[in-house]
Amino acid sequence: MKKLMLLAALCGGLFAFAPVSADEVAKEEATYKKIEAKLDATVVPTIAYDEVDVTEVIKDFAKKGSITIVIDKKALESVSADDRKITLELADIKLGNALNIVIDQIGLVKSYKNGILYITTQEKAQGIVSTKTYDVRDITMRITDFPTPEIKLKAQDEGQGPQFDTPKEDPPTTDDIIEMIEGAVTADWGNTAKITVAQGQLIITAPREVHKSVANLLDQLRETK
Repeated sequence: MKKLMLLAALCGGLFAFAPVSADEVAKEEATYKKIEAKLDATVVPTIAYDEVDVTEVIKDFAKKGSITIVIDKKALESVSADDRKITLELADIKLGNALNIVIDQIGLVKSYKNGILYITTQEKAQGIVSTKTYDVRDITMRITDFPTPEIKLKAQDEGQGPQFDTPKEDPPTTDDIIEMIEGAVTADWGNTAKITVAQGQLIITAPREVHKSVANLLDQLRETK
């Protein structure tokens, strides 16, 4: 009996999800916007590097902006030793612009991952995905609210007594919601973006912009219930 109880507890843990909403996705976006705001608000009087490795330049930028910047090591391996050496002189420039200049020189781009600024290749930036669980059971659940029937009086030649029309509307199923998402949200569904269902919840693996659109769509569906 104890083994069965333990197994049930473990299974319950495996299917314990942390659903997200549009508000939570918006909070994550706010974190990224805050980083961008710091880069834009920080004006550096003088920037001067002479054959300095790009990793040291990025560390210096992170310190100046009081932000965390991570460079994808594997992406950096694709940059030749000579190209990694930065020689640059700039004056009165926004830190964000300076960062763009530096990473452009080594052929990398900015992205965001796990709440931090992430420097990687263009290809990897486009393929960066995260997995979030969306609880849609409140959308698919049938609510018994005993709606007021619509009463229509019959004409005299149709017989006596009123005619009752009770409105009936079935809520969407998870399959319906998936179809709506894949139809309304632009993404590479089946490749970089995927949807699975578990216990009435949607588990979506997709890029950042796709999650924003999905969360907003689901909140719109909730408003129509």
